[in-house]
Order: sequence, then C-alpha cells, then structure tokens
Amino acid sequence: MDLAKIDYLDIILVCGLYGSGKTEFAMKYFKDKDRSRVSRSDIRKYLYEMTHFGEPWRADRFTEEDDALVKHIERKTVEQLIHTKKKVVIINTFVTKKSRQAFVDYARQTKKTIGAIFLNRPLEECLERNARNENSTPQEVVYKLNHRIELPEKSEGFNEVITVSYK
Repeated sequence: MDLAKIDYLDIILVCGLYGSGKTEFAMKYFKDKDRSRVSRSDIRKYLYEMTHFGEPWRADRFTEEDDALVKHIERKTVEQLIHTKKKVVIINTFVTKKSRQAFVDYARQTKKTIGAIFLNRPLEECLERNARNENSTPQEVVYKLNHRIELPEKSEGFNEVITVSYK
C-alpha cells in the first residue's frame, strides 16, 4: 500500500473496530518512519497494571471513570510529542465524527496537518480477530460500535482520508 499522500502529515488517526487490525497496520506501515505511536489500549493496560501493583488488565476491568484519565494521558502524550516536533500515529477505534473531533480541533489550533485511515473490515472478521486477542473486547461492544460507524471525511477537517476496505 502506498501511503505517500498521508505520510507527510503531522498526526494520523488509525481508526476501525476492535479486531480490524489497527495496531498491526500501524506497525507495518509506520514503525520505521520516524513517527511516534500512541495507543489508548496500551495506555489503558499500562495504567491499570501500574495502579494495581502489576495485576494484569483485562477488558472486563474497563470503566468509564478510568477511561477519562486514559483519554487525558493520550491527549497530553500527543501534545508533548507534537511540541517536540514528532509526527504521531494515534491508534483507537475513532468510529464516530465526535470521537475524532478533539484531535481535528487540536491539529487546527496548533496549525498541524492531520489525516485518518479507517480500516473497514467486515464485522464478522473483526469479531473473529478480536476473539483471538489476548485482551479481547466483549462482542456486544464491537456490535454497538459497528452500528455507530461514521466513515471519516475530509469535511471534518482532515487534510487526507484513506479508507482501507477488506473483502
């Protein structure tokens, strides 16, 4: 896949359902490109394990209350990386326009470029892949998110948008 039209951007959101392959995609296409990776799933895991004395995090331990702190850490990490002139790839579901808006607004405020890559994998395949993950997300969450998908569009404020469709 040629990502030349998006590689120059300061911030790239890698979006899609749980099990769509966001982390795998980011590792394959951005790992050796002088770009920092920020993953809300990783922050959630490390924060839980740190605050619970090494007890392993599992998806059933997710709480909205904890997630407020996770989102704050994600945002501050991105701000620090951008401040130090790093390019960033942010991995999260970002299935709705509202979920992407804070980073679009941040890019606009800081005069940075931003793009989105949406991994549009069939629901059944996402469910199968998610079930194989070490910390799989409950199926009902994946179903719920699937019904809320709003594909990213340039009109949201992105410089570039790519939708990767899987058959």
